[in-house]
Amino acid sequence: MYEWTEKLAVGVETIDSQHRELFSAINSLLRDEGSASPEEIPALILFLEGYVVNHFGMEETYMRRYTYPAYPVHKNAHVSFINDFYDLRDEFDAQGPTPEIAGKMGRFIGDWLVNHIGVVDMALGNFLRMKGGKL
Repeated sequence: MYEWTEKLAVGVETIDSQHRELFSAINSLLRDEGSASPEEIPALILFLEGYVVNHFGMEETYMRRYTYPAYPVHKNAHVSFINDFYDLRDEFDAQGPTPEIAGKMGRFIGDWLVNHIGVVDMALGNFLRMKGGKL
């Protein structure tokens, strides 16, 4: 399971709030590993897919609006994640909604998110707080 703590707060409430929701959804996917019905797994994966894309879009909007100098690197991290996610999504589509693929996707997203927040999003949060814009 993945726990969102204040240590992962980037200091921008809209971003932190979305991160907390992502952790909750990831944990739902992992909590259900081995016990989720085939109907529940696709719904959780679809939710995560849509939510991650929307979350990345919001972050990228902030980066463009405030002319974030590390935008290209941060954007590339998002693109790389999406490519890897869709590779796993292809596995899901081929294998069906198994608890194993649910766990694999949940762990992939969770591990990536913890690492991404801890480095890349922290830098963005620091930059946005320095800009002092209304977020």
